[in-house]
Amino acid sequence: MSERRPGEVMATIRSLLPSLLPTEQAVASVLLERSTEIVELSSQQVAELAGASRATVVRTCQSLGFTGYQQLRVLLARDAGYRPVEQAPAPDGAAGIVAQTFTHIAGRVNDMLALLDADAVHRAVESLAVARRVVVIGNGLSAPLALDAAARLTSVGRAAEAPLDVIGQQITARLLSPDDVVLAISGSGSNASTLRTVDAATAAGASVIAVTAFARSPIAQAAGTSLVVTMPDLTFREEITLASRLPQAILIEGIVAAVTHRLGDSALRAKSLALDAISDNLAE
Repeated sequence: MSERRPGEVMATIRSLLPSLLPTEQAVASVLLERSTEIVELSSQQVAELAGASRATVVRTCQSLGFTGYQQLRVLLARDAGYRPVEQAPAPDGAAGIVAQTFTHIAGRVNDMLALLDADAVHRAVESLAVARRVVVIGNGLSAPLALDAAARLTSVGRAAEAPLDVIGQQITARLLSPDDVVLAISGSGSNASTLRTVDAATAAGASVIAVTAFARSPIAQAAGTSLVVTMPDLTFREEITLASRLPQAILIEGIVAAVTHRLGDSALRAKSLALDAISDNLAE
């Protein structure tokens, strides 16, 4: 049994659920919805809750990368020991709702990181640091993250661009070379415009780094390097409707910090010049 990090089980189920067969999705939904009860439930009980067969429960666990239901069950029992007992009183007014949101996110940081591969992070940072040209792509609610990533990379001396027009993105991608990198951000991993740009960049020979919440999403499959960070309590439907981009935003902060470290003195000089420009535009 390979070592799995705390929180990885639930993050894996949520991330891979859209790629499962319909009957397997029903089982996975039960695993998500009844996560605190799974330790006490047999595979037959899970099957009955999902309206499926016991064999489907086992197959679903295997499709998720586990040896079977028992391994998943044991790992969930282990993870329960890492998670503090939560007190969730009803929030008191607007300020209470805001405070509860911060508290909820703080308690889920390890889960957000559960699917992030260290080797993939290293490859992504190295590619961004040495690329001739860096293009950041994001559409819909990922567009602000693309703009932010490009601005932050540029401020540390790693010039980057983030075209917003979808046709312009595809034209830019087609003109890239094998020395260039596309950083494509898509929470759902299924944005059609972003995928067309990724395909164009791949055809041009450029490297593609994907930032997404779903490990088997189309963008993760198309990219050479995938960085998967997820909000563990959201389903695929909620990722589309609520569209929390917090895990991806935090990841981008970390990537920029790692690129800054990789660039060394040149990044420090660039940051100094950037701060000069900022200070010139601050009002008294």
